[in-house]
Amino acid sequence: MTMTTRTLWLLLIAILGLRLASLGLYPLMDTSEARYAEMARKMLVLGNWVTPLFEVDLPFWGKPPLSFWSQALAMQWLGINEFAIRVPAWLFHVASCLIIIRFAREQADEKTAVLAAIIFSSSTLGLLSAGVVLTDPALSFSVLLATYGFWRGVAQGDRRWALAGFAGLGLGLLAKGPLAVVLVAIPAFAWTVGYRQWRAFLRLPWLTGVLLMLLIAVPWYLLAEQRTPGFLDYFLVGEHWKRYVVSDWAGDLYGSAHARPIGAIWLDLLLAFFPWTLLLPALYIGFRRSVLSGRYYAFITLWALATPAFFTFSGNILWTYLLPALPAWSLLLAGALNQARWSTGKIVTGLMLALLLPVWLPIAAIDGRAFDRPNNQRDLAYAWQQLQASAPGSLYYWGRRSYSGEFYTKGQARQIDDLSSLPDDRTFYIARRERDLKRGLQGLLPLNCVEQLRASQSVLFKCGTGSVNAIQNVPSS
Repeated sequence: MTMTTRTLWLLLIAILGLRLASLGLYPLMDTSEARYAEMARKMLVLGNWVTPLFEVDLPFWGKPPLSFWSQALAMQWLGINEFAIRVPAWLFHVASCLIIIRFAREQADEKTAVLAAIIFSSSTLGLLSAGVVLTDPALSFSVLLATYGFWRGVAQGDRRWALAGFAGLGLGLLAKGPLAVVLVAIPAFAWTVGYRQWRAFLRLPWLTGVLLMLLIAVPWYLLAEQRTPGFLDYFLVGEHWKRYVVSDWAGDLYGSAHARPIGAIWLDLLLAFFPWTLLLPALYIGFRRSVLSGRYYAFITLWALATPAFFTFSGNILWTYLLPALPAWSLLLAGALNQARWSTGKIVTGLMLALLLPVWLPIAAIDGRAFDRPNNQRDLAYAWQQLQASAPGSLYYWGRRSYSGEFYTKGQARQIDDLSSLPDDRTFYIARRERDLKRGLQGLLPLNCVEQLRASQSVLFKCGTGSVNAIQNVPSS
């Protein structure tokens, strides 16, 4: 019994369908996801399509706007909700799968091509990125488009796809900045040198291509600097140089650096590629038996190694940085696996691996317990909105800023550090994480607060005029 191409296509469609169906089933649960979602919402409601806003009066210089544009447009068409804010990532993912399939079908066969898309879509990072509110899906698609365009241009002399590759670089500059050019240039240059393809390399439509890339990206950079002077210095020098070389970089205006030990990115790769990490020994066998040989697989190998190698010595990394490399790892593993005959046992194993996470995610979303965490403030925000009918009042997050709370209250929730700034002549609401509340319980005593509910490890209090002091129900340390 063998795994037919039709079976693989059905499996891929099922995985993508499950991921699409899950997009609106769970709340914004991660700090970064909620932060980017709120910035996209601000872009839409304020009509500022040039500069993403960290706060209403504070520009966000950390990332270019491509992902925010796509998310804001999706919310304009589909409403402000989780499905709309996540669907652009799913579309970027589907477009990536189509390029992966085209890439592998031309160089290997259709079965290998579809299997590579399945591996990409069912890996931990691939599956999550297909419905996450981050900039990485847009960057990964841009890098994939540019990489494929380079290959077609150099290996086959295809001018149109080469220009599409330069367009991909332009999109990458709008997705995350010059990093996109670096991640494409490393494997492209190394492969050109290794296979002495200088003539083909120089025959690329450099003039037209570079002009196309600049035409796509540069106008926004210039307009962004004009609107908020200082952007270029912070973004190009701070975000791209200091963040890379300075461990625990203190210049981050919007959060904190993510200092990790040197080489930690390779451990992240094992998690990002799970459960297919379990089959990585097939790559060793494939290289040893010369199954993964020739110019094509050499190029894919360089592409797979470029991103983790680049971030090996970075002072600050996140595991999502590996997403641009995942298509290459998927193409390599699919090429190695498809050389072996698919027995019934291997088919069952492959199906279990491919459906393990795609099936688990909607089940976990429906169950809900996996998402009961402080970064998810949907239930608390909705409860506050319902209370407005009987006892209207502003919502304040005491201490930590909650991007999720801001998104679900349509920007009405505000963060405060000093309780003395709160009003004392009208009703208002205070939200506080349970673990933080234990350290500051006495601060609520003069505010005449009543606990309303607890959700996502947080407490909502109604305070001010007309309340009865009932905070003794909150456990203290």
